[in-house]
Amino acid sequence: MVKIIPSPDWFVGLDSLNLCEGNRWKQEVTVDLQPYDAGTDSGFTFSSPNFSTTPPENITKITSQMPNHPANSFYYPRLKELPPIASIKITRQHRSPDHLTSISNHILPNSISPQRFSATPLDCEVSLWSSWGLCLGPCSRGGVRHRTRYILLRPANAGSPCPELEEQAECVPHSCMKKHQ
Repeated sequence: MVKIIPSPDWFVGLDSLNLCEGNRWKQEVTVDLQPYDAGTDSGFTFSSPNFSTTPPENITKITSQMPNHPANSFYYPRLKELPPIASIKITRQHRSPDHLTSISNHILPNSISPQRFSATPLDCEVSLWSSWGLCLGPCSRGGVRHRTRYILLRPANAGSPCPELEEQAECVPHSCMKKHQ
C-alpha cells in the first residue's frame, strides 16, 4: 500500500495476490493499480480541508464516476474507467546460499513502462459563464464589466485545450446613466 500524497486517505495497493503457479513461484508479476479511498476523510480533492469522516466509511475504489461530483480529483464522467495511476512489478530474485545478494525495495530507474498507460484524449471542459460583474469606469471613457468561468476538467493526452476563462465587455457605468423623469 502506498499513500497518494497529499490526500489524507487515498492510496494504491495490492491485496491477496497469488505469487504461485501450480507448485512453483511465478518469475514475474506486473499489476496495474487503481486509487482507493480509505473512508477516513470527507474531501473530494487532493487539496480539500481535512475533515474526518465519523464513523469511518468502508474502503472504496475511486472510479471515473465515483464519487459522482465534478470537484472529485478523478471525476472523468466520459471515461468508462480510469487508466491505472500506478503499476507494480514483482520479480523473483534468485539467490544461492554461497552467494548472498542484497535486495533493495528502491524504485529502479527506467522501470516504468509508459506505453502500458492509457492515452485516451481528454478534452477540456469548462463551467457556464458567471453573471456579468458591475460596470466600472469613468463616465468620460465608459466602463468595463467582466465575467468568468472555471475549468471542470483539465485536458490530457492531446485533448482539446481550454478556452478563455475570463471575458470583458464595454459598458456604460450605472452612475453615468441619465435618469429619465
